[in-house]
Amino acid sequence: SNVHMIVVEDSVNRTAKVERWLNDSLLLHWSHLNVSSSSGLRTRGAEQRNEAIRLIREIVLNEADAELKRAYEDSVVYFADDDNAYDIRILHELRKVRNIGTWPVALSGQRITERCEVDPTTGKIKGYKAWASQRPYPIDTAGFGMHVRFLLHEPPVMFNPHSKMCHLETDFLKQTNVSRYDVEPLADNCTKVYTWHVSTSIKWGGKKAPPNFDEEFDV
Repeated sequence: SNVHMIVVEDSVNRTAKVERWLNDSLLLHWSHLNVSSSSGLRTRGAEQRNEAIRLIREIVLNEADAELKRAYEDSVVYFADDDNAYDIRILHELRKVRNIGTWPVALSGQRITERCEVDPTTGKIKGYKAWASQRPYPIDTAGFGMHVRFLLHEPPVMFNPHSKMCHLETDFLKQTNVSRYDVEPLADNCTKVYTWHVSTSIKWGGKKAPPNFDEEFDV
């Protein structure tokens, strides 16, 4: 009952099929929007996510009930994708987020997992095992959740539709002024996988899937 799902279709119109799916689901709170992507962009999904952010701001900032507004103002936002699979336990991890939290994403970046590495002494992030780990934030969109306060600022944190390829997350998270090392490592210090990229074409850099596919993580 505490989950509000916002579905934004990349289309000229909202489709009846998605509307039926939402109506038939067990979700108590959902919104169905649509934004058609502009041509010539090198990244996907920025405009749709920004439309969702605009709706979140509208819901929270215009809420008249004081108690409900306080609850909204202490919520966590997660940008889920339609080509991912999720374990229900990801919701339990989202509840732990105080600023920005991260967890592993399987089958992402031509790796078994993309994830952070945690210093066992300090409990803080010391590095990342990810494609192009030199990026300021080598985190997949499915690999982080954030407190809604970042979206309520003026101006709010927004996605840049003109970001370079593979820099969408970095350009977005830079706006929070939270260091990559101050992101909160969740999912048992980034050792549990609750999110998978399951697109129809899993890319391994032109190579076969490794034989030890599930040795490091239970994927």
